[in-house]
Amino acid sequence: MHPLVIGLLGPWEWRPGVTLTLTALAVLYGLGWWRVRKASKHQKLASGWRLAAYFGGLVMLALALISPIDALGGQLLLMHMVQHKLLIMFAAPLLWLGNPFPIVLWALPARARHDIAGLLARDTWFRRILTTISQPIITWTIFLFVYIGWHDPGLYNLALRVPTVHNLEHISFFLAALLFWWPVVNGAPHLHKALPYWVRIVYLIAFVPPNAITGVAIASNPGVIYSYYESVPHIWGFTAIEDQAWGGAIMWIWSSEMMIQTAIIMLGVSRLLEERPIDSRIPSVSLVGSGHGGGASGSLPCPWGGNATTRQCTGRSLPGLCLDKSGSLARWRNPHDGRPDPTIGRRQGRHGLRG
Repeated sequence: MHPLVIGLLGPWEWRPGVTLTLTALAVLYGLGWWRVRKASKHQKLASGWRLAAYFGGLVMLALALISPIDALGGQLLLMHMVQHKLLIMFAAPLLWLGNPFPIVLWALPARARHDIAGLLARDTWFRRILTTISQPIITWTIFLFVYIGWHDPGLYNLALRVPTVHNLEHISFFLAALLFWWPVVNGAPHLHKALPYWVRIVYLIAFVPPNAITGVAIASNPGVIYSYYESVPHIWGFTAIEDQAWGGAIMWIWSSEMMIQTAIIMLGVSRLLEERPIDSRIPSVSLVGSGHGGGASGSLPCPWGGNATTRQCTGRSLPGLCLDKSGSLARWRNPHDGRPDPTIGRRQGRHGLRG
């Protein structure tokens, strides 16, 4: 058996912090998915493919952080690059495809749901900050800065030598990737108008040149850029310079290819939506019922109680915040003053805005 295969089939390091976090995320999503599935006749939100995508994202996180890939990344640059691609190019978009925000919301106790709604209510500091940093130009810039910045030789060597800095590197990579993929996948909460598909394609393709330039610079450099890898035993017959060439090639080719392939998928989706009838593209609004699972036919109950007749959430002093059957957050008229609350939703209807 090839030494590479033997290494990848080695024992996993079940780090308590990572393992417990992944388990908690899996339990919360699974419970919320089951509750939504049980409460609604419409399965667009709690669909099987979303469940598979979300748990696929968790598997990618586990592979990156607690499988032998993590240990091998400390000996080979090429495996460290593979680890980063799993975090950035697989885990982050797969988790977004699961549309985790509304699903996990339904797994929480009523009080916690109410508190989270308070953070997203109109004019809160949290909402203002999240709205600012989730602008597509900001998410793209943050991701590029984090992604390229960590490949500075000084920072990269420091991360490999200091476990705390290494953990910070992975956390910042993953969080920046979540921001980057948010406007591409367009998961809830919807704080901005959805980008047209052609803009999403440009957004993705624009990342290819700086990524390719950095990857080529690493792969073609005649000297060893990351001195740490000269201080560790060479495995599988790779010299430090050969390892660096492979690592740079993975960054250059694999990451660029992933962005281009996703852009092609976006192009296909946009063409498919153009060919479908208008009526089939715009879902009807079917919202809130009882906060205890009952409600209008095919509707999802409001997380903290609601009225199916008036389509309002009884959010105490908060504007009404509910989920529509597609999993989008929808804000309706404030039940206390009757004023429209234009926030997360994108299309305005008779009773306010829908997600």
